[in-house]
Amino acid sequence: MYVQCPTCLTTFKVTLAQLEVRGGLVRCGICSSIFQAEERLLQMPPANPEAAATAQDETPSPRKHRHKRAEKNRRRTDRRRSDKIKSLNAQLAKEADIPTITELSGLVKPRFRWSAVFWGIGDVLLLVLLAFQFVFFYRDELAMTPAWRPWVVEFCRYADCELRPQQDIARIELLQTTIAPHPQYENALRIRTTLVNRASFRQAFPWLEVSLTNNAGAVLARRTFAPAQYLEMPSSEVLIPNVVATSLLDVTNPDGKAVGYEIRLVTPQ
Repeated sequence: MYVQCPTCLTTFKVTLAQLEVRGGLVRCGICSSIFQAEERLLQMPPANPEAAATAQDETPSPRKHRHKRAEKNRRRTDRRRSDKIKSLNAQLAKEADIPTITELSGLVKPRFRWSAVFWGIGDVLLLVLLAFQFVFFYRDELAMTPAWRPWVVEFCRYADCELRPQQDIARIELLQTTIAPHPQYENALRIRTTLVNRASFRQAFPWLEVSLTNNAGAVLARRTFAPAQYLEMPSSEVLIPNVVATSLLDVTNPDGKAVGYEIRLVTPQ
C-alpha cells in the first residue's frame, strides 16, 4: 500500500510493520513531517501527485460561486488543522521510535555487506583451524579406524607429524609355548614361544608378561619382557602378517618351586 505526506505531497510505499510501530504514526523521509498514515493511505500511487493533491484539496462543485463563505470556513479549518499537526509534529519529533518512510521504503533490496563476508570467512578459517588441531592431537585414535587411516597418513605427510603404528594385540596369535629346565644353570627355566600376526597390516612386536606359579596356583614371580629381550632371531622390527616369529626366554625359578607358568601379550609401552 501507499501513503502520501500531507506536507510535501510525496508518495511512499508503506508496510504493515511500519503502521503497527506507533499506531499509524510515520515520519516523512523528505520533509520529516509526522502524520497519521492511516488517514493518507492509497491503493495505487497517483500518476501525478501534484494534480492528485490539488484535486484532493479542492472540492469540485458546480455551484462554487454560491458557497464562497463555506469554502473560506473550510480553508480556515484546514489551516488550523495544519497548524495543529505541525505543533504535534514538533512535539513528537523528539521521539526516535517513529518509523521514517522513504520513496523506496519496502522496495529496497538488502544491501551487500562486506562485513558479513569477512565474518563468514573468519568463521570458516576458525573451523578449519579447530579441525586441524583435532586431527593433529587425536591422529593415533583416528588412524585405528581403517577407513580413516589413509587420510590421517596423508595429513601427517603435510603436517610433519609422526603416526603411531597400527596395533591390535588381539590379532597376534600365540601358536606354541614350551618350558623346560635350563640346560646350563640351576633354578632356571627356558621358555620358547611362537608368534604370528593374523592382522592384514604390520604391527610392532608385543611385550611378553611371564608369570610363574606354584602347586597352589600362587604367583611366585612375574616379569614383562621387551621384544629385544625375547626375540631369538630379530630379523624385523615389526610382525609381518602371517609370518611366524620365535622367541627364547631364560628366567629364574625361585627356590625351584615353580611348576606352572602363564604368558600374556601386552601392548608395547
